[in-house]
Amino acid sequence: MNQPLPRTPFSTPLSGSARETEIRIRNIMSGPKKRPPVLFLALMFSVCIFCGNLVSCNVAEPEESAPAKLDNAQQGDVSQPEEHEPASVTYTPTERPMTEDEQRLLDALVQAADQEQPFQSPAVQLMNYIQKDGYILGAVFVEDYWENTLILGVMNEETREVDEPVFRCSVHNGAASAVTFRNADGEHCLLYTLNGQENGQYDGEAGVVRFNGRDFTWEWPVEGDARYPETGVQAVRGAREPYQKYWSGHLAVPAPGGVDVYTVNPDFQWGQEDPWSMWQLESDELFYDDPSSAEQLPMPVYFQSLRWLIGHTNDPGGWRVVSLALNEEKCDAGKQIDCYTLRAQSWSGAEVFAADLFFNYDLTGNRKSYDGLDYGEVRDEDRVHPAAPEVRDGDRVHPAAPEVPTGNTPAKDNETD
Repeated sequence: MNQPLPRTPFSTPLSGSARETEIRIRNIMSGPKKRPPVLFLALMFSVCIFCGNLVSCNVAEPEESAPAKLDNAQQGDVSQPEEHEPASVTYTPTERPMTEDEQRLLDALVQAADQEQPFQSPAVQLMNYIQKDGYILGAVFVEDYWENTLILGVMNEETREVDEPVFRCSVHNGAASAVTFRNADGEHCLLYTLNGQENGQYDGEAGVVRFNGRDFTWEWPVEGDARYPETGVQAVRGAREPYQKYWSGHLAVPAPGGVDVYTVNPDFQWGQEDPWSMWQLESDELFYDDPSSAEQLPMPVYFQSLRWLIGHTNDPGGWRVVSLALNEEKCDAGKQIDCYTLRAQSWSGAEVFAADLFFNYDLTGNRKSYDGLDYGEVRDEDRVHPAAPEVRDGDRVHPAAPEVPTGNTPAKDNETD
């Protein structure tokens, strides 16, 4: 208890002299001797008023700049935080620069789809579009981090807005196509395909939509609107369930005039080596005229050629017929053999090759009746290695090609082994 008290800057030490201590206590108890001069008080009051005016000016300045920041946010300034901002977009260049209207269409469809389900780091491409009565139906392909997406939507040219919901379908490692044409009634239509690969097997979707000027509806593989279920407000035209059910068991590959349709091979089982592919050729669906289509070529040239392509690549659904045309230079009238040159492309578009296919025929007057494919020769300058399944046993013999499909196909009595 006899320890000295600590010194602090806030304490006033008293002298050890009793006389000095008495004088200091008397001065403290007696209070101030006189007031400050009046002029000094007036000066201090003026300074306070002047400082108050300075503070008022500084507060008013941010209020003047607030509307400018709001305008920037309305113009799409990405520095302004929002509840949800569209993902940044990298535009993929096409063969020619896009026009301003095409750019607006692309932006509108991507933003409408992004609002429904955000993209991460997309690269987008305008595939095709139809313009009619102040509205534009567009097809946009989006390559994103996890999957690739195809978007269909209609933009109002006047407002530059997408009034109706967009349609979107997505696959892993996907490739898309979009073809515009007019149906038999002269109506504007768009055929789309989106195919991908997952777990070593192909999957995807396709469809034909009819553009009525303000919106679109499906003509194939269902009739109605695949954006809506068959219940609720859009129940009358809703066709989402039958659309999804169809593509759970089918695969469509782009073909001249339409698509070639594959169905699930009943012998396929997951984890089983043979058949390695789950798809087998079923039929074709033709929607527009093309000189290389099964409808334009003599029977059974197209499907025999497609059958040869599947057997050569051992990859059902993995390759498409790009063109198939008569090669008169290699035809032999004396031996009654015609040559058709096939140009094929892999589903991803990464590989192409050409082959000359030779068909025997019988001649009745001026009419040729083809017996079937005799043999095929891959052109050396266009030769590629056949696509192979992920698991192989050395030089395992390729399985036999699928049977020629029924429907819009040649009759089986015209086929040869």
